[in-house]
Amino acid sequence: MKGLEDITLNAAKFYKRKRRNNWRLNYHLEAPFGLVNDPNGLAQYKGKYYIFFQWNPFRCEHKFKHWGLFTTEDFINYSYPKAVLAPTNRYDKNGVYSGSGYAMEDRLELLYTGNVKNKYGKREAYQCRAICDEYGNVEKKGIVVGKIPKGYTAYFRDPNIFERNGKYYFMIGAQTKDLKGRALLYSSENFEKWNYEGEIKTSYDNFGYIWECPALLNIEGKDVLIFSPQGLEREEFRYQNIYQAGYIVGELNFDTLEFKHGEFKELDFGTDFYAPQSFKDEKGRVIMFGWMGLPEEEQYHPTVNKGWVHCLTMPRELKLINGKLIQKPLIEMKELRKDKIESLEKVEIVSWKSDNVMENSYELVLDVEKYESSLFEIKLALGEIEYASLKIDFTKNYGVFDNSAMAKGLKSFRKFKLNNLKDKIKVHMFMDKSAVEIFLNDGETVVSSRIYPKEGSNGLEIISYEGKLKIDKLDIWSLGGFKFNE
Repeated sequence: MKGLEDITLNAAKFYKRKRRNNWRLNYHLEAPFGLVNDPNGLAQYKGKYYIFFQWNPFRCEHKFKHWGLFTTEDFINYSYPKAVLAPTNRYDKNGVYSGSGYAMEDRLELLYTGNVKNKYGKREAYQCRAICDEYGNVEKKGIVVGKIPKGYTAYFRDPNIFERNGKYYFMIGAQTKDLKGRALLYSSENFEKWNYEGEIKTSYDNFGYIWECPALLNIEGKDVLIFSPQGLEREEFRYQNIYQAGYIVGELNFDTLEFKHGEFKELDFGTDFYAPQSFKDEKGRVIMFGWMGLPEEEQYHPTVNKGWVHCLTMPRELKLINGKLIQKPLIEMKELRKDKIESLEKVEIVSWKSDNVMENSYELVLDVEKYESSLFEIKLALGEIEYASLKIDFTKNYGVFDNSAMAKGLKSFRKFKLNNLKDKIKVHMFMDKSAVEIFLNDGETVVSSRIYPKEGSNGLEIISYEGKLKIDKLDIWSLGGFKFNE
């Protein structure tokens, strides 16, 4: 197995050669080779943002998990990806699994799960500590939690650090012996010794068979528990992916561990979103990245045959408004704008097609009114034989993102409710080669999906059904890409 330095050197060579491919992304973080999954260790430390991520640098499969690292000061200019943690110790020999970071004055503290399987295939899980310095060098410190609490299986992973009232905690995903998902809480005074506090008591007793990547945020004075449950039954408008990612909002009593909360709400209704992680920066913003992919679905991604798969979402700012998490692309993303290639205002249409969208790297801002229309559709990645589609139904108050007319990739159909739709909607869409993220009504609803257009399938068309649609405002910018340096 290649060492960290070899992996990092090969990654740098890739960026220096600037390999081109129709599906290589402009402004989403991806690895030059291998498989990317969960964002990890997100933090701002000594003026830099640290974005660690799960990485198998050898194959497009969920084995040999390392941690990779990007750093940035502005979310536009990034370091080349660096391999910083490898599964080389007895306590993580089968994978350096997900974890988190917490910035101190003189170091960036990291916790992660060490995955171990013995010769009989039995799983063991260890929670491990590492320290990152200001140069991105990471040093393992070993096991800090070596025993799984009684009553839980070895599916015990993804510690997420936070601070409350001068004390450090981590939330961790777990599975009970009777195969129910849970989140557990640990506390510490110094990051070296961690004490088990107990299980978080929610109203969800039988809600999936494991909870992954749980994290407790405090936004606007409310506790927000984000987690990724596996095993929810698919419904017409909810839980349509193989696994889900969402949140509950309320108040956690740290003495009793009782969490009084509202209903579970999904964060994203597209085909590719899982295992999000968030942190608060020095400006007070809560910033979230998600994995733009899902476990066990690599066979649907045609880039696997080319040696790489998956990416992270764009960075999103989270705000809590009326008990709901609102997600918006970071304001820094505007720095990627190049030319404004389309602009309309106060126009009534039955259909409209852009002649100026020449490549799949653009931002669309669209405000529309129902007017006579009952339903409208945006066709993107439009070619002679393929397209992806966003449909908004004003009459039935729901939306659909449909990949089934694409020649490559997962053929999917995702249906989602739109609350308070009335007769208007705002669409903010980012198309990036083979990734699309759509923010509806200022981030109330978000849809993220990977699509793999053929060369030349880059058209954009808006079609109204059963009458005219009124475009109050439409702007499209061509977008540049992230810049990478050593």
